[in-house]
Amino acid sequence: MNAVSETPELLFDLDDQGIAHIVLNRPRAKNTVSFAMWEQFSAALDVLENATPARLLIISGAEGYFSNGGDVKVPPARGGGALALAARLEMGQRIISRVRALPIPTVAAVEGGAFGVSWSLAMACDMIFAADNARFGAPFLEFGLVPDGGAAWFLTKQLGRARAAEIIFSGRTLDATEALSLGLVSRVMAPGAAVDAAMALGRTIGDGNRHAVELTKRLLQQAESGDLATTHALELVYCHACQTGEEVPRARERFKARAAAKAAARAAQ
Repeated sequence: MNAVSETPELLFDLDDQGIAHIVLNRPRAKNTVSFAMWEQFSAALDVLENATPARLLIISGAEGYFSNGGDVKVPPARGGGALALAARLEMGQRIISRVRALPIPTVAAVEGGAFGVSWSLAMACDMIFAADNARFGAPFLEFGLVPDGGAAWFLTKQLGRARAAEIIFSGRTLDATEALSLGLVSRVMAPGAAVDAAMALGRTIGDGNRHAVELTKRLLQQAESGDLATTHALELVYCHACQTGEEVPRARERFKARAAAKAAARAAQ
């Protein structure tokens, strides 16, 4: 892998298979977010937004822990603007919006805990692969704060108002099993396996048909706010675009080869 960021606050790698990996890297502070971390995150997204679309982005935390969210030990203020006391949050909001808008599949690999704004960051991803020791929480009211990073929006969108309200107002912690049952995570696995599982998905996703993967991601993004008629129109355009490229004929030949191999194996039995 080629390291793009050299700061210990955040690590960013993009390997020769097109799999990008961002690691929140403040383990002594439970990987809580800082101004420097958000700045480095922005630089990593600059790379991903301005290059050939990667195959997959994985976001994880260092040393088996995703993140405890905002660092309550460090002031969140910067500058003298009207909303200076929320400057760090505003930076995080921009990052979360950009992660959500990336035209590539994204996975949050959550080990240990994801709390506060870091849970919002995880929910901004297309998928959450959680270790069975993962915990999720939005304890904002405990600190006299409102939910941030889009937590109220993500939870309401996913669960409906009643369940989202219960989680936010109680401030309780969800374990991986409950999160899976609510549809908040995609898979649950043994501790230490989340990143490897995401890497394995990245190596096989779309069988190398990157244009189809990218356009599928764009369809999923549109589906959140659009109607069926708009989705159908986009499907036509994207299907036409796929048919004009090299990926469809290549995929068809691979399918024929696999079918022939299976038929030969059955005949030899």
